[in-house]
Amino acid sequence: MRGRIGTGERVPDAPLAWLVGDDIRTTSMIELSRGARVVVVGVPGAFTPICTRTHIPQFVEMAPSLQASGFSKVICVTGNDPWVTQLWADRLDPEGRLVFLSDGNLEFGRRCGLTRNLTDLFGGERLDRFTMTVCKGFVERLSVEPSPMEITCTSADSCRLAEI
Repeated sequence: MRGRIGTGERVPDAPLAWLVGDDIRTTSMIELSRGARVVVVGVPGAFTPICTRTHIPQFVEMAPSLQASGFSKVICVTGNDPWVTQLWADRLDPEGRLVFLSDGNLEFGRRCGLTRNLTDLFGGERLDRFTMTVCKGFVERLSVEPSPMEITCTSADSCRLAEI
């Protein structure tokens, strides 16, 4: 297992998935940030209380201002399968302000060193709660919560303030 990805490092070319109808499509963070600057929000799980009630709704609300500040996309990555991720996206973001992607195999998370064991919450291995800004495939900034049950450094506002 590698250590956590750092500022200035290239993001891994790991597959991330979404649904088009019933078909799974894949992309990578390399592709998504090609020639662009993006905000990536990693969450431990779709439909979990903090992710659903607080964390991601902040990003949905602030997506236009984040885009106005120079980010081409706001991307939410979950460790859930593409079907659960899509159902959650439809519920939280019916206007499609964010790009929701599945890291169901945790390949992106593991290669970035951004997973943790949440067996105490009956969650198994999950993504950390994090925010990452990526420009042209390279990490500009990374914030990781010390606990998946808190939002102390990964709020939408902290991303916006970091860019001022």
